[in-house]
Amino acid sequence: MTKFFAIISAKGGVGKTTTTINLAGALLAFGREVIAIDADLTAPNMSIMLGVPNLPRSLHDVLDGKLPLSSCLYYHHSGLRIIPGNIAYESAKDINLSNFKYAIQELQGKAEIVLIDGAPGVSPEAQTIIEAVDFVIPITTPDLAAMSDCRKTIKMARELNKAVFGIIVNRVRGEAHEVDVPNIEAFLETPVIGVIPEETAVRQASQLKSPVIFTHPDEKISHAYKQVAAKLFGEEYHAHAPKKEVPSFAHEVISGWMGKK
Repeated sequence: MTKFFAIISAKGGVGKTTTTINLAGALLAFGREVIAIDADLTAPNMSIMLGVPNLPRSLHDVLDGKLPLSSCLYYHHSGLRIIPGNIAYESAKDINLSNFKYAIQELQGKAEIVLIDGAPGVSPEAQTIIEAVDFVIPITTPDLAAMSDCRKTIKMARELNKAVFGIIVNRVRGEAHEVDVPNIEAFLETPVIGVIPEETAVRQASQLKSPVIFTHPDEKISHAYKQVAAKLFGEEYHAHAPKKEVPSFAHEVISGWMGKK
């Protein structure tokens, strides 16, 4: 049975979309079937980060009742499968999320895991995403402001009787002022399942329009994503696990995209 995970945060700018893309990449590198959905409907950035911002079909079309979800599934040149949002302003108005939970059930059996990049905050939009999934993975950075917002997200998930799989602490620099993992776990009353370091490789991967997990597979940040991805299946990550061969990044990114009908 397909497992649905929401990657969420109450605060913007903590790396939610980057985390979603790279966890999907790590799962793909392990040979798992995975789909990533950009459900941050007012500010969808997944397709921008992956190099093709103006894809013709999107989750917005599904929620408007125009298309089935499967017609909005795209392949990135790295092998990632995504369902993008529509970046046009007009598409952000009057969004109807009422059928989101029903719509994503079309993916049952088409992937082992579906990762959903949800909207930040504790809005009705964020609540709808949480209600639609099996597990919630909140993202925070190691500072009190982000942690306080993360606590709100966790509280909302638990009030909706959704399992909080664990916290990912993102953009860790190892500086003295950062809150350490034991104190984060104590404050949020939730285990930390991953610590993702802040590295310049992420910016370089962004320029290449591909997940850092593929552009810089041997960096610490890529190993950190793989450690989290393995936990989604109750497994341990081994550093010498086989790596997925991916195409050269020298060609035009657009040439690596195709729609699945």
